[in-house]
Amino acid sequence: MNIKDIVEEFKTTPFLFLGSGITRRYYNLPDWKGLLEHFAAISKGGEYAYSYYENRASKMENPVGLFPRVAELIQEDFDEKWFLDSSARTVTDDDVLKKIKNGLSPFKAEIAAYIKKNSIPLKEYESEIEMLSLLSEKSISGVITTNYDDFIEKHFMGYTKYVGQKQLIFSAIQGIAEVFKIHGSIEDPESIVINQRDYLEFEKKSAYLAAKLMTIFMEYPIIFMGYSISDANIQEIIKSIVNCLDSDQVKLLENRFIFVEYQKGKVGAEVSSYTIMIDGKPLSMKKIIVEDFKLVYQALDGKKTKLPVRLLRRFKQELYDFTVTNIPTASLRVASIEDERIDDKDLVMAIGKYSDYGLRGLHGLKTDEWYKNIIVSDIEFSADDLLEYAFPDLLKQNSGRLPVNKYLTQAVNSHPKCEEYARNQSFDGFISQTIKKNRNKVCKYHSVKQIWDNENNLEKSTRLIAHLTEEQIDVNELEEVLSTIFRENANVLQDSKSSVRTNIRRLIMIYDYLRFVKEKRTF
Repeated sequence: MNIKDIVEEFKTTPFLFLGSGITRRYYNLPDWKGLLEHFAAISKGGEYAYSYYENRASKMENPVGLFPRVAELIQEDFDEKWFLDSSARTVTDDDVLKKIKNGLSPFKAEIAAYIKKNSIPLKEYESEIEMLSLLSEKSISGVITTNYDDFIEKHFMGYTKYVGQKQLIFSAIQGIAEVFKIHGSIEDPESIVINQRDYLEFEKKSAYLAAKLMTIFMEYPIIFMGYSISDANIQEIIKSIVNCLDSDQVKLLENRFIFVEYQKGKVGAEVSSYTIMIDGKPLSMKKIIVEDFKLVYQALDGKKTKLPVRLLRRFKQELYDFTVTNIPTASLRVASIEDERIDDKDLVMAIGKYSDYGLRGLHGLKTDEWYKNIIVSDIEFSADDLLEYAFPDLLKQNSGRLPVNKYLTQAVNSHPKCEEYARNQSFDGFISQTIKKNRNKVCKYHSVKQIWDNENNLEKSTRLIAHLTEEQIDVNELEEVLSTIFRENANVLQDSKSSVRTNIRRLIMIYDYLRFVKEKRTF
């Protein structure tokens, strides 16, 4: 079996699980020990600075390993020196310095600054990096990493990033075109997991993290790169996943776990099976030994999605958001699904150019959305699109009553039918004969503000405002009232009883006429 054979067995494009070996290769950044050696030298100075800390740590209890304890000891001395000795400081970013004043550890701030400064791609690997970057478009589903640096963000374009356990646990992940930086990131130094306290906190929440990543591990091939199979971090993460599974489920992972191991001087690629024990459970996987990572990337290039993964994630997110909020967007319009005449098998989701499909979705725009947009401007389509595609259907549904002046004012193109409709509008046309007849009897007020300030009942206040004459209505006051109504309840046109909805719509008609009919128009 070769690498190509392994990839051909994948049912989906894989997730990459990237470790520090990747950025040692491409950025020449130090590994964990090398990073600690650098800061130990600043903290203590001298040839044996790191050995001093390691010797101390080895005599202590280290529940999460030696390096986190070493980091803790270095951090304690480094932070003290940083505050007292300016020679230890390299951070100049005002925002970071402000965070240090508010409690951020200088040690973590300087680690972030050091990594950022030294994240320079090596020329000898330019073509390899470019190949990996191209793979990210259609051949990689996502990335999980314990690295702090920004290599993935710079070379995996269009991926959504989650930093740290907290952000990952409390987000609705889609499992496509996403980067999970589970040990933190240099963009947020406080998120960096490096000392013993950090790792103990990480372990405390590992069950939640495992649950969040479970779907990914069970549905996608996972390719580990930049790690040693014996790496304590990676074994702990795998352990948290495996402990949630029974033996049969663990067996399902065998063809999904691929470990890529670097070996200097290796010619070609060696593929073999490898088994590790996780809490007494054998976990088998494929191991690939290479020096040239291009061999792996070339094989992955043979497995592609039909569309770029960033677009797949966008539509998946749009569908999720619509399911949760029931609010369509410019990328997703849903209409008539509740129509009992339409069978489930007849429902179609189409993915294509905005010009081909997006505008057609405007035929499903709701009346309440049209009215609300006059006030809050929350529809992403242009005025021309709204007038051309949505207006005809909505006008039929609303017995010829619809605010339109705002859209005509913003439109670039000519819309003769809409313009003719607008020319026939008048203030008196919005007011019923009953309101005109009872205007002087019912309304004792003389301005919109008077009514709004003195009447605490939404139904009554919106009804009384319509009893004012055109001269009594200050359009700025009316705009403020309508904006307040939608701020307090964005769904007021759906949630309120019929009389309130009618009152608010009438006021929007009046506002649209008074505000925009005075604008210079070409119709």
